[in-house]
Amino acid sequence: MKIEYSKQVSDDVIFGLYKSKYGKDYILVTDLEPAEARTVFPCVDAPAYKAVFRLQITTESGLGVIANTPLVRTQDAGAGRTTYTFQETPRMSTYLFFFAIGRFEETKRTAGGIDVITATRPGQAQNSHVALEMAAEALMAYQRYYDVPYPLKKLHIVALPEYHTGAMENWGAISSREGYALITEDTSFSQKCRGAMSMVHEVAHQWFGDLVTMRWWDDLWLNESFATFMSYKMTDRLRPDWEMWGTFLRDEGFLALNVDALSTTHPVRGHVRNVAESMHTFDAISYGKGAYVLRMLEAYVGEEAFRRGVSDYLKKFSFSNASGRDLWDALGKASGLPVTRVAREWLTKQGYPMVKVSAKRGKVELSQSRFTLSGRKTPGVWPIPISLRADGKEESAFLDRRTGKVGVRADKELLLNLDRTGFYTTLYDAQGYERLAGNFSRIHPHDRAGILHDLFLFLQAGLAKPELYARFVVLCGANPDAITTQEVTEQLMHLTAIAAESRVIQDIEPDFYPPLLKAFGEEPRPAEPPYVGAAREYLTSQYASVSESYAKKMADLFEHFTDLDPNLKSAAAIGYAMTNGASAEKRLQDMAKTLQGEVDRANVYEGLCAFKEPRLVRNTLDLGMSGQVSRSDSGYPLYLSAYNPYARDVLWDWITKRYDEMREMYAASQQFYLFMGRAIPMCGVEHETEVRRFLSGKRFEEGGSSVTRILEMLHINVKLRERLLHPRK
Repeated sequence: MKIEYSKQVSDDVIFGLYKSKYGKDYILVTDLEPAEARTVFPCVDAPAYKAVFRLQITTESGLGVIANTPLVRTQDAGAGRTTYTFQETPRMSTYLFFFAIGRFEETKRTAGGIDVITATRPGQAQNSHVALEMAAEALMAYQRYYDVPYPLKKLHIVALPEYHTGAMENWGAISSREGYALITEDTSFSQKCRGAMSMVHEVAHQWFGDLVTMRWWDDLWLNESFATFMSYKMTDRLRPDWEMWGTFLRDEGFLALNVDALSTTHPVRGHVRNVAESMHTFDAISYGKGAYVLRMLEAYVGEEAFRRGVSDYLKKFSFSNASGRDLWDALGKASGLPVTRVAREWLTKQGYPMVKVSAKRGKVELSQSRFTLSGRKTPGVWPIPISLRADGKEESAFLDRRTGKVGVRADKELLLNLDRTGFYTTLYDAQGYERLAGNFSRIHPHDRAGILHDLFLFLQAGLAKPELYARFVVLCGANPDAITTQEVTEQLMHLTAIAAESRVIQDIEPDFYPPLLKAFGEEPRPAEPPYVGAAREYLTSQYASVSESYAKKMADLFEHFTDLDPNLKSAAAIGYAMTNGASAEKRLQDMAKTLQGEVDRANVYEGLCAFKEPRLVRNTLDLGMSGQVSRSDSGYPLYLSAYNPYARDVLWDWITKRYDEMREMYAASQQFYLFMGRAIPMCGVEHETEVRRFLSGKRFEEGGSSVTRILEMLHINVKLRERLLHPRK
């Protein structure tokens, strides 16, 4: 049977089959998850239906073509055209189908007989070596871990100048935005870490997702949770000095706790009725919470039993489909433990517990209930592995009822959830927080960061007073460590965005930023761990946005932007914009239009979104949609300006005018709603009624759970702003 089919490629979208543009040229490329393959060729477009693909492409001679499998031959097709024929693929799902046509520069290395290749637009190949090395190392490491050979003959990393998300695990041909694939040793540590992690994540998918695929989108976590967990585990092995588990807590665990505390959350494994619903599950629950639960399960069954279970699962379901239960069963058989019971409770139930703890009469008393940011009391019981340290002794317990006790004394010290291995929050009584404050300097950085994150959640829920939160922020200023510094700095960015006028926030700043800047310095120190650079980047950029004197100091560095320490570039751009206002706009805009590297452009956008003058921020927002800059950059103005308290009104007004246009460009994909989910709850804090009216009707119906989540987070921010501006004595 032969079907003839044609498709006109739009110039306006950045999804499906589209033109990834740079200058006057472009790469024609596919991006098909979850169900865009049906827009490229007729097919049954669901993950359970796998097929073998034989691809032949005829295009202009002189162009390169990349696909899932290696090229078999080229033939002259006449009239200045060439036909490219590729090896047939293994059985695979339609959303993993890939091709790209354009002018490429390639760099190759061999890893265990497999060709690992980076493909970039002309002039960028020299910037792809970090991604190439990480992908090649990860490919070898996963083969050993899974005990399953990589089933293809090559693996491409295709760096795309315009790409709407981070990266995509197309089998044998990973596609990526340039900001993740084109990183160098001179890139800031945080961006280098994100890029390297992205490569390791997508390589993990070549087995977990591509070789074995979920049957339907309600098991998306099988792909994303596992690839997320494994990317941190494997990067930690490959780069042990990067302190990846601290980054895991910040970027995955804490973010997942934030989202899962909403009433609009969903289970890791929930019921997805159709493809449209699946678009809204590509979030912190399917990635971060699921990865956190897998981390708990590995700790429960042991590393080797976990590895054996994963290997058995992959071998049994190779080239086919599986469900979450299949993985639970494999882990249970490998360990001999009741994995299914534990996994079911954590993966099929939305939300998570808050454990209240107090020490009385020689015992530690515990109680649990579901935690919600709304502060609404909600019953719920989870099987919680409890770890604690009391007066120097470490103990463990299992709380699977509403209340429980541990028979230990805790007169001087009591700390729960050691190393933050459990997916729950801990609310101490007044005496408990006094103990934590007294022992703060001796607490591990992961636990310090966890204490501050819990307090931030409790502050939003109205369970902790601003003064208690402020007290522990000041303690962080006096006890420098990189992970807690980044976590608290990001919290203060959030609070400043919605309530910069608050005396509570303003009074914190002198006791937090200057002591930490003195401790970490503004230049790398001999033998300092690489992740300290990320703390320096967070600190300097945020302090420049709230301190005029520090902004002026950073502005002086902007003249040396090209040669500047990459961890200071954001702060320099912010300082330059804050200090010079309108006279800085043209230079920054010209840099955004002409800089070749996406990473440097991102730093420039930090400045373009930091102006105190709202009209200048509006110009930046317009620039992102103007066609004068890469469409990959269109998200930067949206979510960076959301952190600028001077831009709240202009950002909300801009969203109302350009919402539909941006939605069309992103084809209403999950990335569009992620951008809106970051921006609207911040800029809408003084426009809640207008926001609800705007996101009603058709927009509400189409946005589904993403829109209801935006509205809930907005309401929480409105209430938090009120408490910060008018704290009760």
